[in-house]
Amino acid sequence: MLRLKTIDIEGFRGFTQKTPIEFDKPIALLFGGNHQGKSSVLNAIEWCLYGDECIGEKSGIRERVGTGEMAWRVVNDNSDKAHVKLEIEGEKGAITITRTEAKRKGKRGKSIKISLENGTEKEGDEADQELAKLLRVSFRDFAATVYQHQETIHDFVMQKPSEQSDVMDRLLGLSDYRNILDGIKKSNVSKVQKELTEEFDKLQIRVQEAIKIRQEELDDKRGKARDKGLSEEELNENKLLELAESSNKDINDFARLLGLTPTPLSSLSNWENTDSFIKDIKNDCNRLWAESPDVIEQSKKQMERSQMVSLKSQYETQYENFKSKEKELEGFEQKNGNRNEIDNKIKKAVQEKEAVDKQIKQISPKAKLIEEGISILKSAAPSDTDICPLCGEKVPNLLEHLQKDWEQKINAQVEELNKQAGEVDEKKTDFERLKKEHIRLEQDSQTEKERLKKVIKNISQCLDKELTDQDDPATILSIEIKNIDQRLKKIEDAIKGKQSSINAILEKMDIMNLLYDILLFKKKLEEINQIQRTDEYQKQEKIRTSISNLVKDIEELSKIIKSCMLKEAEQKIDSARSAIDYYFRKITSNPAFQTLNIKVEEDKRTGGNFYIFEDQDGKRPIPILSQGDLNSLALSIFLGLAKTSGDSHPLGFILMDDSSQSLDSQQKARLVEILNELSDIKNIIVSTMDTEMQQLLKDGLTKLKTICEFSAWTPDSGPKILNV
Repeated sequence: MLRLKTIDIEGFRGFTQKTPIEFDKPIALLFGGNHQGKSSVLNAIEWCLYGDECIGEKSGIRERVGTGEMAWRVVNDNSDKAHVKLEIEGEKGAITITRTEAKRKGKRGKSIKISLENGTEKEGDEADQELAKLLRVSFRDFAATVYQHQETIHDFVMQKPSEQSDVMDRLLGLSDYRNILDGIKKSNVSKVQKELTEEFDKLQIRVQEAIKIRQEELDDKRGKARDKGLSEEELNENKLLELAESSNKDINDFARLLGLTPTPLSSLSNWENTDSFIKDIKNDCNRLWAESPDVIEQSKKQMERSQMVSLKSQYETQYENFKSKEKELEGFEQKNGNRNEIDNKIKKAVQEKEAVDKQIKQISPKAKLIEEGISILKSAAPSDTDICPLCGEKVPNLLEHLQKDWEQKINAQVEELNKQAGEVDEKKTDFERLKKEHIRLEQDSQTEKERLKKVIKNISQCLDKELTDQDDPATILSIEIKNIDQRLKKIEDAIKGKQSSINAILEKMDIMNLLYDILLFKKKLEEINQIQRTDEYQKQEKIRTSISNLVKDIEELSKIIKSCMLKEAEQKIDSARSAIDYYFRKITSNPAFQTLNIKVEEDKRTGGNFYIFEDQDGKRPIPILSQGDLNSLALSIFLGLAKTSGDSHPLGFILMDDSSQSLDSQQKARLVEILNELSDIKNIIVSTMDTEMQQLLKDGLTKLKTICEFSAWTPDSGPKILNV
C-alpha cells in the first residue's frame, strides 16, 4: 500500500514559490480561508499522479471543463512552468514522482520522471507506464475512492433529483462510461446514416427521373421519325450513314443543275459527327442557292423594282407639291397683280405722298408766322394787343382775328393734309407687304421646282436615260416596273423547279437530324443506366451497408456499455452498501431512517443508470432530505467505497476537500468520528475553511496530526503556510 510522505510544489495553480509540505503523520489537516491555496495542494497530488487525465471533460469534474481563458490552468499565471515533486512510501522504499509543464509549449513542455525504490529512473512514456503499474488505480476510481472533490459533493447537493444520477456515477467512478455514451450520442451516427440514406435515395430518384426523361425524349423522336416514313428497323446508324451518302450525291447534282461547282464535303463515317455534317450540307445549300444565276438576277430585279417604286412615289409627291405652290402663286397674282404691277402701285403711292408733303410745306411758313404773332400778342400789355408785331400798324381786335383765322382756315387745312399723308402711307405699307409675300411665293415655287428636278435627275440615272421636259417620268417608271414584274414572274417559275431539289436535300437533313437525336438519346440512356453499374455507385451501396452495420454495432456497443455501467454500479453499491448505510445513519442521526438502501436501474429515457434511495419502508427519502442530509449521503457513498476497498486498495490515503458543506455542528462531529475510524486503515488529508470543523478535527482525531495553516495568499508569492 502506497502512502504519501512529502510534496514540493512550485508554479502550480495557487503556488508561485517552491513550497514543501510533509505528510509523515497519519493525519494532515490543511486549514485556512477561501482562496488561500489549500485545494491547490490536493490538486497537485492528483495532477502529479495522473497528469492530463484530471484535466478537461474527460476528468468528469465540471469545474475543469473549458478552453482558452475559461480553461482550468495548471501553470500559475505569474510562473513560466509548474513543477510538482511527490514522494511516496512503498513496500520496498521511497518512490519519487516529478511532473513538469511549461507554459504555452503544448506537449513539448510536459515531462514526467519517476525514481523507483531500487534507484532506477524512468522518464516520459516509460515513466507513465511504470506509474500506472505502481498505482493500479484508474483516475475514475481515484476520484471515487481516494479524492473527495468539493465539486462532486456540491453538485450532489445542488442538482435536481433528475440530474443526481450523473453525480452518483461520478461518486462511483463511472464517468468514463457516461462520457463514452455521451460521445456516441453526440456523434449522431444514426443521423448521419439517415442523411446518407436520404442523399443516396435522392441520387436513385434522380437517376430514375433522368432515365424516364431520356426515354420520353427518345420515344418522341421515334414517333416523329415514323411520321417521316421511317420504319422501326430503319432507326439506326446504318440508315443515317446511308442518307448521308445520298445527300452528298444530291448536293453535287444540285450544283450541276445550277451550273456551279460543289464544295468537296467529307463523307460521314461516324454518326457522332452528324451535327457538323448536317451543318456543312446546309451551308453548301445556302451557298449554292445564293450563287444561283436566277437567284442573283431575282435579287437584282427586286432591288431595281424597289428603287423605281420609291422614285415614282417621290416624283408624284414632289410634282403635287410643285403644282400646289405654282397654283398658289397664280392665285395671288390674279388677286393682287404680278411683281411689276405691285411695284407700280408702290411707286404711285410714293408720288402721292410727296405731293401731300409739298402742300404741307407750302402752308407751314404762313402758319408759323401766325402762330408766333398770337404768342407775342398774348404776352403784350392789354393796350398793345391791337398793334401788329410784324408791321407795327394798329389793327382793331388783331389778337381775336388772328386766333379765329388760325382755327378756321389754316389748322383745318393742315389736319386734312396730314390725314391724306397717313392714308397714302398705309397704302404704301400694304403694297410693300404684298411684294414680300409675292417674293416668298416665288421662292417656294422655285424651291419645289428644284426638288422636282432633282427627283427627275435620280429617275434619269436609275433608268440610265436622259429625260426631257416633254417626258412623263411617272409613266416611264410604270412601264419599267411592269417589265420587271414580267421578268420576275419568269425567274420565279424557273426557281420553283430548282427549289424542289433543295427542299428534298433539306428534308433528308431533317430525317438525319431525327436519327442523330435517336442515337444520341440511346447513348445517354445507356450512360445513365451505366451509373448503377459503376464502381462509385456500388461503393456507395457498400458504404450505406457499412454505415447501417456500424449503427447496429454502435447500438450493440451502447447496450454493452450500459450493461457494464449498470453491473459495476451494482457491484460497488453491493460491496459498500452496509458501510454507506452505517455512515449515512451515523452522520445524520435521523431516527426516521433505520435503513438506507440504494438500488440502481437502467434509465428507460436516457439508457444510463438511475439510482433509487429507499428507507426501511421502501419509501424514497430524497425529496424530504435537507441539504445537510444530501451532503451526508454523498460523503457516506465516498467513505463507504473508501472503507470497502480497505487494505486491498493500492493507495493508503484519502483526500477530502471542504467535506463539511451544509452540515450542522452535530453532523460535523459525527463525520470526524467516522474519519477517526478510517484513520486506522488510511492516512487522511483534510482541507477545510470551516473553523468549527477545524476545531472538531483537532480534538476528535486521535492519530498524530500535521496541521498547516494557510493565509495571506497573493498572486506573486502564493500562500504563507504555518506548521502548527
